[in-house]
Amino acid sequence: MRLTFLLVSLLLLTVQAARAGHTPKTEIFLRVHVQTGGQGLSPQEATTVTIPPDNDTILVRALPEVTEHNLVDVKADASGEVRLFFDHQGQVNLNAVTAENQGRILVVMINGVVVYAPTIDEQIGTGELDIPRQLNPLAIKLLQDTAQQNVKEANRK
Repeated sequence: MRLTFLLVSLLLLTVQAARAGHTPKTEIFLRVHVQTGGQGLSPQEATTVTIPPDNDTILVRALPEVTEHNLVDVKADASGEVRLFFDHQGQVNLNAVTAENQGRILVVMINGVVVYAPTIDEQIGTGELDIPRQLNPLAIKLLQDTAQQNVKEANRK
């Protein structure tokens, strides 16, 4: 009994020591949704989003068109604009959704917060999305880290 207790205690101490030096990975979630009329969609297929600054509420498709998993690069310039670059799948999705939904709102969210919500006025076929406002430097860094990780994983395949 004492031997079992001693072994379990040592195991727990080893795990705690290993975790003590480990810093938890901070994740970031990027979601790009498109406005929908909601006709014929179930609550699982559409959700409401509040758009600043006037707090207008719109209905968007529940499933995002692109996410942080599609990022391959993120660049911020001196003016504060942030440019997001997407992989092939993200480019195809962004191209299709902006071609088919002109006049509707494209909602860009980071960690559940709307950071940009323009009306779609032209097709985006380049796979690049510009956010013409400053973002939190930590958010930019996390997006860049995620993009680098996505590129590394794609190169391993």
